[in-house]
Amino acid sequence: MTQTFDSAAIMPFLDIGSAKSPAVSPDGKWLACLADTSGFSQIWIRPFVGGEARQITDMPEPVGAFAFNPKGTEILFTMDCGGDERHQLWFLPDITMPPVALTEAQGVVHLWGAWSPDGQSIAYASNARSPHDMDIHVMEIATRETAVIHAGRGMREVLAFFPDGKSLLVRESLRSGNDQDMYRLDIESGALTPLMPHGGRARYLAARLFKDASGGLTVCDQGSDRMGIRFFPAEGGETTPVIDMPERDVEALALSPDQQRIAFLVNEEGWTRIGLCNRDGSELQVFERQPAGVIASVAFTPDGRALVFPLESAVSPPGIWKLDLESGQVESLVAADTKGLETRSFPEPVVERFESFDGRMVPACVYRPAAPPPAGGYPVLFIVHGGPEMQWKPDFRADVQFLLSQGVMVVAPNVRGSTGYGRAWHELDDRERRMDAVADLRAIRLAIGARGDVDDRRIGVFGRSYGGFMVLSALTEDPDLWALGVDFYGIGNFLTHLLATGPWGRQQRVAEYGDPAVMRQALERFSPINRIGRMKAPLLIVHANRDPRVPIGESENIYSCLSGLGHQCEYLRIDHEGHGFARRENRLKVFSVFARFLEEHL
Repeated sequence: MTQTFDSAAIMPFLDIGSAKSPAVSPDGKWLACLADTSGFSQIWIRPFVGGEARQITDMPEPVGAFAFNPKGTEILFTMDCGGDERHQLWFLPDITMPPVALTEAQGVVHLWGAWSPDGQSIAYASNARSPHDMDIHVMEIATRETAVIHAGRGMREVLAFFPDGKSLLVRESLRSGNDQDMYRLDIESGALTPLMPHGGRARYLAARLFKDASGGLTVCDQGSDRMGIRFFPAEGGETTPVIDMPERDVEALALSPDQQRIAFLVNEEGWTRIGLCNRDGSELQVFERQPAGVIASVAFTPDGRALVFPLESAVSPPGIWKLDLESGQVESLVAADTKGLETRSFPEPVVERFESFDGRMVPACVYRPAAPPPAGGYPVLFIVHGGPEMQWKPDFRADVQFLLSQGVMVVAPNVRGSTGYGRAWHELDDRERRMDAVADLRAIRLAIGARGDVDDRRIGVFGRSYGGFMVLSALTEDPDLWALGVDFYGIGNFLTHLLATGPWGRQQRVAEYGDPAVMRQALERFSPINRIGRMKAPLLIVHANRDPRVPIGESENIYSCLSGLGHQCEYLRIDHEGHGFARRENRLKVFSVFARFLEEHL
């Protein structure tokens, strides 16, 4: 590594806090969000008009999701144990009172759904009956009386109560997470009514229902390559396009309190733009004065005069913002604690495109250090996102900004299989075409290595989850191209992964990777562990012991094989974490090892 590289310098970057998932109380008095000031996510609240924030949950585990009762300040929230994703439901009767457990089945998954319109009941999905299947439940909050409304095979989730409170909007993902169906579920009879019949595949990201009982709106790609907003009638039938953005995806929507306006989020190469239009899609405008960055959700304030949203970017740690709809002014409501670190000078990425083996152009975010390249050129670290059906976005990354501060160029590709570029693109790596994404990575690596300001001998690759699989594949398919690899909880063997992964999500993974009963030979070929002897570069592996998505055995088998071969490999095991590292002390431990490994090998 260069003489100026300082692995200890990563610590201030990791100390930066975050505030996310904002919600405004129905009376407009309170702003709540998740903040990690205590070391991991808890619910904090402050007066919406401004004032001191205070922590209202002090749970032993990170809080997952939360939602205000539509009729008051009661809050429903979820919490798992050590990141195992078997969330339990908790209830805050008041923002000044201690929480109460609504469910206590620690081995059962509870997927939060929705409050009823009258605030008396909640609906959610649970696999209490069968580990493989999510059933729909309704619970009365006052009595805790719970009824199973629908029992069936596979994955399903509650999106909303219909306005009359007598039925539920349910999304089913029986075939895959990208081939879904929408239903109206009658609470009394249990009858399911298809709402949006479709011939091809469709994915539904979000939905909002009209109080006039006419139907609702959903973000989906039904009948299209791109995600847009469509109207669907309450009793099912033909849908109507409301908003389609050429060559861009809509990712979220909100309805104004009077339900006459729609706010929505548009994905532009990973950056988010806020849009606004009338209920029928007319008078559409996209705001240009908002800060550049990534926005995960948007909501109207109860008076309909403003939008509240979380925003982060390369230069802005996760915080909460408000957009005044009359003036167009944007205001920071909750800023992340940067611990005195100046972030506004952090480098931002640019999107470049690289030609792959079949002539397709693959997008990538390229981060160039502020300092000029050394005589031999920049060292480079590729970072491959997980999923695979996800997208690298220019959000705030402490590890990326640390690398840039140390003179390391970062390249983050959106290889085929990524979302944000249309359904055709994110289906290009399915099943038999798995290694085509690895070929995309190879093409970008060769193009970057040929640049005059890059040191071709010092290019590494890092990834998490499916990105970890990409790391292992890169090092075994093209062992001479990479100086090092960093694998965080990656897939090493598809056969053992599909056997051991959380049973409630297995069907979605089989649809993406392939069914071992049908394509076992191909899955064996795609599994890096079966080509592990080809690896030449040193490897760092990090995995947590409670990971429900990629069980820890994937990394332990890779480490055992490499140790047996005498290969240079380090393995860091983290206890009481899941598919990621939610606790600050664990992030400090993991990324200090990460920085030291790069200092030694890049």
